[in-house]
Amino acid sequence: MTRPRITASLKGSLGELYYKELCDQAGWAYISLENIHKSQNQDVLEFKKGFNRVQVKIPSQIKPEIYKIANPSNNWSNRPSFVFDYLVCKVGNYDSYPDVWNVKEFCWAEVKTGQGIFSENQYKALFEIKLPIAVFHIADILEKPFFIDMDWVIMSGKDILKKFNQNIFSKYGVSIGIMALSSHVQEDELDDEIKQVFAELSRL
Repeated sequence: MTRPRITASLKGSLGELYYKELCDQAGWAYISLENIHKSQNQDVLEFKKGFNRVQVKIPSQIKPEIYKIANPSNNWSNRPSFVFDYLVCKVGNYDSYPDVWNVKEFCWAEVKTGQGIFSENQYKALFEIKLPIAVFHIADILEKPFFIDMDWVIMSGKDILKKFNQNIFSKYGVSIGIMALSSHVQEDELDDEIKQVFAELSRL
């Protein structure tokens, strides 16, 4: 008999497992950014929903963003890193999905566990994305399945920067790592509301 060690990798895998099951139950299909990147700019992508594979046509107006964000954030071909976990879309709950589906509701998705925070690359991506992002958080990933609670929010990248305050960070256990603004964006790209949020967050 053996027992796996409790590692960050194990916790991350459990978080993704719960997230995928929740997607299936709620009628959402998902695709990893790695699989988007491997698809080589195709118009139709294969999403997963439970045991189903769903062929989804990507609208032309969001295709540039999807393939830009799905590029690896590092230069390691044998161990690529991607800025978010998934692209997801609403497909409903059916027994099968035989044809190419035309979907209008898409968003990025990121799963956090414990006191997980946004990385530097994720922080920069919040300025770039036009699609909303769904952030899912499980405070205690080692809890028994019956007692697992998943908090989640869906917001635009800029709304996260504008509206997330210390209370919401505390509630969801998710915080944005604050780095020097000058290394990421020009100050004149920020509106006054975002500047005020950064000023407040930097004091946390």
